[in-house]
Amino acid sequence: MYWKVQKIGPEQLIRAYGVHILLGVSVIINGFLFLTMPKGNKVSSETKQTIEAFVRDVTNHLLDTSYINCEKNVMELRKELAPNLFANMAQRKEVPGTNSELIGLIRDMSERKQVCAVRVDKVTIGDPDNRGMIPVEVQGVCALHSSQDTGETNFRFRYLIGQHAETKAFLIADFHDETPVQP
Repeated sequence: MYWKVQKIGPEQLIRAYGVHILLGVSVIINGFLFLTMPKGNKVSSETKQTIEAFVRDVTNHLLDTSYINCEKNVMELRKELAPNLFANMAQRKEVPGTNSELIGLIRDMSERKQVCAVRVDKVTIGDPDNRGMIPVEVQGVCALHSSQDTGETNFRFRYLIGQHAETKAFLIADFHDETPVQP
């Protein structure tokens, strides 16, 4: 018994095995997409970098009590903090709530020639909660120098970050000062 040798061309191969080739390519592409898909409720690395820069700015605006930057910092805080959070902080006298309070604070700092330097040492970004809020912890050192006193203090803040409904810009929704009490 002899076998007849047939010459098979590319068109015949595609007709016979084209579906199998497409299925194999599709399985490989879908496997790659599945492996590179973000896992559940995680924050991407690009978003983490953006959040870290935002949190460093907010921390600097909160702690920088230099008479040179005070007005600019308060104006930025009004945009970066949620309105109810800013109102609560103004009520507790943590930030100046009115323009007259701001002018008085700047005048007081100018008389003392108060300057401040803020160094953020560590930023820890958590995973979003069920409301989509991202917890962030910030630690560092704040150094203060004025005609009346000089010193540095460690700080530890916990932020809860959300997004503005219309602009989609990051917004501090909640703020806790967890700085350990120093004896």
